[in-house]
Amino acid sequence: MRTIIKTLAKTAALGALVAAVEPVITERRYRSEKRDPVVWSPGRDEAFLLTNAEVVDVLTGTVLHKRGILVKNGRIDDILTEKKAAAVEGVKTLDAAGCHVIPGIINTHCHMLLASNLNLSPATLISMGRQIERHFEECIVHGVTTVRDAGAPPLLMRRYMDRVEGGELLGPRVLSAGSFINAPGGYPSDYLKLPSFLEEKWGPFVRQVKTPREARDAVKSNAEWGCNFIKIALDDHTLFVGQKQLPVLEDEVLAALVDEAHEHGLKVSAHHRFRRGFVRGTRFGLDGMEHISADEVLDDAEVEAFVSGGRFIVPTVQVGWALAGFSNGDPYLEHPQVQRALANRLEVVRTIYPSLCEPPVYRALLEYERCYRDPTYIERRHLMYTLDSKIFTEALVVGEENLNKLYHAGALFGCGNDGGVPQLFAGILGIEMVMLESSTDMKPLDVLQAATINNARIIGMEDDLGTVTRGKLADLVLLPGNPLDNMEHVLWPNAVFKEGKLVYTSHQPELMGA
Repeated sequence: MRTIIKTLAKTAALGALVAAVEPVITERRYRSEKRDPVVWSPGRDEAFLLTNAEVVDVLTGTVLHKRGILVKNGRIDDILTEKKAAAVEGVKTLDAAGCHVIPGIINTHCHMLLASNLNLSPATLISMGRQIERHFEECIVHGVTTVRDAGAPPLLMRRYMDRVEGGELLGPRVLSAGSFINAPGGYPSDYLKLPSFLEEKWGPFVRQVKTPREARDAVKSNAEWGCNFIKIALDDHTLFVGQKQLPVLEDEVLAALVDEAHEHGLKVSAHHRFRRGFVRGTRFGLDGMEHISADEVLDDAEVEAFVSGGRFIVPTVQVGWALAGFSNGDPYLEHPQVQRALANRLEVVRTIYPSLCEPPVYRALLEYERCYRDPTYIERRHLMYTLDSKIFTEALVVGEENLNKLYHAGALFGCGNDGGVPQLFAGILGIEMVMLESSTDMKPLDVLQAATINNARIIGMEDDLGTVTRGKLADLVLLPGNPLDNMEHVLWPNAVFKEGKLVYTSHQPELMGA
């Protein structure tokens, strides 16, 4: 009997070992190869000429035909007519082959260090490190040369930024909010607090403050870490089933936070999903709002108060698209906008997403689709938090109405997609752009401006980014066609330059040849 027990124990131990090791072996076998940080780069003080380019003027919507773009020291030195470009001598020439050239796209709301899914299986957790690297790489592949990260452990983010800036990792330049600042127990209420040793090493993902002094100290810490703006939240309910009430920053705490941030030259922007948060953000002089009010329609006075203050909004309409699902009793489920979104998301998950993520992450996305297309799923008990899909179907309908009201009132619109949260990737901002053009009153030029020059203004880099203009950084995206005719052209660039370096190409010989 003792021998049998020992044999069973050994078998169980071996089984446990195999179960633990198998995900590691599988992940390493199918892990994607890292992309080279640079395809080609000019030498120091060496200029080059990009010829035969159709330059899209994002300010006017006109196209400058057959232009040459002279680049030197990472900046656009001149935009030349075809005749003047032909007369340039002594520089390397790259042929744009008639591609439409737009400035580097900017994603002003994403989370680069989140893994785009809620799955905590061993395989998914093991693949997370490589998936985060993929977030950086896929930004460049899809023309996103700058991102505004809306919340991450600040010291960990600095590590990734250093890898990009040091030429070790292909990726965009990053402007970061660093630690999310909010009331104790407030949004995001679902995050997993890091162990103390990791929080000390990486910095806190969330700083919880309950007094004006604590709020000022949190802002100062983010400023010392080199963060570029301050992110808070004004939601007083969760986004999960049950919509549990949440605490928010008290008035005097919020006022102190905004004052301290502005003293440090930092803008303050707030996550919000509810009308009351939008109104409160306007009242306390926030610089911008993230997402769009989706529970009630804003009245004209609320819209006017927001717009007259010169504030910006980054609506992230793709969040509703990503997190909507089927649930019993949902009054918005049969709305045409919701039905189109659900059908389109499934198509995107099947056709585009496999190229954006590691296999375990892709399997997690498919599992999400399976669960949230079951109307009984959110009614069942789950170990983890379950998103309330009714919030996001409502966002697709009511949120669109509020977006259109703000648009017609002249609000400054940015463009971001909340990449990093479930079902969303920072790199493929083009899907957000296509949705804004196809499902709102915004015109194609409005959308292109939101993703380029408007975003540059929001991040305070309009002197360096946002247009293909002499003197600006040579962040250039070469598209197969004019996005003002078909916004889907932004989804698959032929080549991308970042500060004059060719960082991605679809390997067209004419782009590589002299």
